Amino acid sequence: MCKAFCYKKFDFNFETGELSLFYQFKENLFEEKIIFPNAPFNLSEEKRKALNQIFFLTHIAFGISYYKAFCPEKIEIQSGSLSKNEAHFFNKFYLEGLGEFAVRNNLNLQGKITFPFSENSAVSTYLIPLKKRFLVPIGGGKDSCVSIELLSKSQEEIAAISIGLPRPIKECIQKATIPSFAIKREISSLLIELNNQGTVYNGHVPITGMLAFVLWISALLYDYQFVAMSCESSANSGNLMQGELAINHQYSKSFDFEKDFYQITHSVTPSFLYFSLLRSFSELKIAELFAKLCEKYFSVFTSCNKAFKLDTTKRLDRWCGSCDKCRFVFLILAPFMDKKTLIQAVGCNPLNDLNNLEGYKELLGINGHKPFECVGEIEECRQAFQFLIKSNQYKDDLIIKELKNIIPENQKDFLNTFSSHQIPVELFHEISKFI
Repeated sequence: MCKAFCYKKFDFNFETGELSLFYQFKENLFEEKIIFPNAPFNLSEEKRKALNQIFFLTHIAFGISYYKAFCPEKIEIQSGSLSKNEAHFFNKFYLEGLGEFAVRNNLNLQGKITFPFSENSAVSTYLIPLKKRFLVPIGGGKDSCVSIELLSKSQEEIAAISIGLPRPIKECIQKATIPSFAIKREISSLLIELNNQGTVYNGHVPITGMLAFVLWISALLYDYQFVAMSCESSANSGNLMQGELAINHQYSKSFDFEKDFYQITHSVTPSFLYFSLLRSFSELKIAELFAKLCEKYFSVFTSCNKAFKLDTTKRLDRWCGSCDKCRFVFLILAPFMDKKTLIQAVGCNPLNDLNNLEGYKELLGINGHKPFECVGEIEECRQAFQFLIKSNQYKDDLIIKELKNIIPENQKDFLNTFSSHQIPVELFHEISKFI
């Protein structure tokens, strides 16, 4: 029986493409599976060695889903040995990635997560040539559609990649008419059972950061040099403070995480690059680009998280129209899309429903704090709202009329402000032609 939270072992079957990850805490033994399509994989010995190192790091990253159920103070790793830098990365990944989880569960994990490392653990570097082409993770929402179109217009070779294939993702890929890979994830049934019983802690995990490791594996398996994410500059903006720790729902979509992950990947496979194609843009700018470049996706894209629930019996077909994500995406797109077309896409008009009033007050910084969701900064929400106050299409909607006299003027032009990024220089110059 493991009294510490134990990272027991991992195994990858090159014939079936199945990665198995094992964890244990006391009598609870968990197995998670990640299945990569197109097996069997016939890879060089050098690639196999590199992948084995990445599988180990993936084992640590995915353990966060199981660690959080108990949050014990002691961690034991039986599947390998972390270097000092890797241990530092995971200390930060767990602490900041579980920030929202800790707040919601009335926990403070600061100073309590310490990954063991070996001073003698050396990181091997593998100089593996990879084809100059791009994997684009597809989430079914507006952002990845913009990335696909920018890369397509830049004449780059691209393929879509997703975790699972919910309807919005499948239909966006079909509209894009590009090759695709669908990775399958099977969470331990024991964890699901314990969560349903309410006997363990449960809550938000940094899923984008976890999947970054899966994308790294995919790049080597399928021979792609780049993974082009669709994370925007507003992902850097946190929600609230817990003591001296900034709590950011989107931590693993932030530039901070992206830079840290670069250090981890570069030390093992320097030919590989994980970056966000949209990092320099605000949500408002991405909304403008979506309206300009992505008309063919209008009828199929979906940003509501209820359309992507792990339990397929609880998934909505598309949008609920009453969650933070629906409210935000409608607000941010409204200045740039025809009103009738946008309402048809979402299925309703959240701005004309007073049941959404309190939610919009949070988005606009009037009450509470920035919602724990993948939404933009308060000031860019205000800029979008100011556009709508002056719009003939929306000025008479109930939310606009209710709030128009109490929204402060924003001090920053989010349409024409660009942030730091890690986009390759030549590619950035190329996509700049279309913005």
